[in-house]
Amino acid sequence: MIRKSFYMLWGTQTVSNIADIVYTLSLVTLVFTQSGSLLTTIFIPLFRMLSKMISGLVAPLIMSRLRLTSILMGSQLGQFVIFTGLIFYLWLSPEVSYPIIFLAVFGMSFLDGWTDPARNALIPRLAEDEGLMKANGLMSVSDQVVKCSGWALSGVIVAVIGAIPTMWIASVSYFLAMFFTAFIRDPYAAAGVQAADKVSSAASGAGDVARKPSYGEQLSEGWKILATNRRIRTLAIVDNIDTLGGAAWLGAFILAFVVEVLHQDASWWGFMNTVFFIGSIAGGVFIVARVKKLQKNAYLWMLFSLLAYVIITFFFAFNNVPMLALILFAVSGLPVQIAGIIRRTLIQQNLTPAETPSAMSALSVLSNFTFAIAMLLLSWIADRYGMRDMYVVAGVMTTAAVVIGFVYRSAFREESSPAYASEENVAVNKA
Repeated sequence: MIRKSFYMLWGTQTVSNIADIVYTLSLVTLVFTQSGSLLTTIFIPLFRMLSKMISGLVAPLIMSRLRLTSILMGSQLGQFVIFTGLIFYLWLSPEVSYPIIFLAVFGMSFLDGWTDPARNALIPRLAEDEGLMKANGLMSVSDQVVKCSGWALSGVIVAVIGAIPTMWIASVSYFLAMFFTAFIRDPYAAAGVQAADKVSSAASGAGDVARKPSYGEQLSEGWKILATNRRIRTLAIVDNIDTLGGAAWLGAFILAFVVEVLHQDASWWGFMNTVFFIGSIAGGVFIVARVKKLQKNAYLWMLFSLLAYVIITFFFAFNNVPMLALILFAVSGLPVQIAGIIRRTLIQQNLTPAETPSAMSALSVLSNFTFAIAMLLLSWIADRYGMRDMYVVAGVMTTAAVVIGFVYRSAFREESSPAYASEENVAVNKA
């Protein structure tokens, strides 16, 4: 079952993604045009990643005090205010101050760092049973459609009307996202408070007055869940090892492969990004259409999808025919999305409403950190040994994720928990 509020969440995240793409592309264009320095421009994605990691670390404190819908609303309101203020500054100021731009990017990214954990914690509250996997599939499809079309359209708009006028589109999009968020109703809001109170009462001892968890306990709660819940721990290990290899499909690496191995110009890089997004959209549509079949053996479907992705990666590494590389890149999007959506659904299914926000925050921080390490590691391998070897190493990393997932599959042989696990069911899966 999917509640009506999910479609509002779906709408607000779609509009927010549009705003993020438009604001990033327009700001990058403005800074690069004004400064003429790639080093200065690279600070924008750098500050975005750093800020989101810091935000994810403190997110449990926010999520323990505010409703998830309030967090989404506050994040979008803050981004709207900061970005609109930045537009007025750039419009009125005769000279651009890059520290002010970077500070605005840091502030917006800090607020945006709460969005993904809050969204992923809300989805299982608004979609139940088979509807949960379908909801994740729908969310993934819209994400990929926006990414596929958003970058191209934003580039055209910036080229036609300029960077600063384009920024107003992002500002309006943030405002529309707030509008959709206002209609989201969290049915577990009161239940989540009760669950948290019960945990506090248990921690303080029977018959004692409920003790409010300390800041340290709130910050570490999600990490404790990752360490003690067998299923969540297994999925987190598989996810992060896969992330080490998955970073090989970053745009910069693909561009280098196109030039150095395929001996094509940058236009092929654009073609490959486009077909990958099309494959990813197909993966999301496949999930939505085959929910009932996938739900029965979801964990095995995830492992088989990762294995298919590994095979494609090895073929891609040793291929030097441009058209075949294009086909392989398109096909790879399908298993990548299937594995990712199923993994997210399994994580959501094996957490209680009270556990989900803090666990999702911890997973987000861990994923961002792993991705940053992967970029550095794969960059070094590419420079030291070449692009082919880098993709071979990436394939080996994902193979390791499949092997580990297969070894620990016994955790998922137990009786399946419901779409949004109760505290009693999740307790059975803890080590």
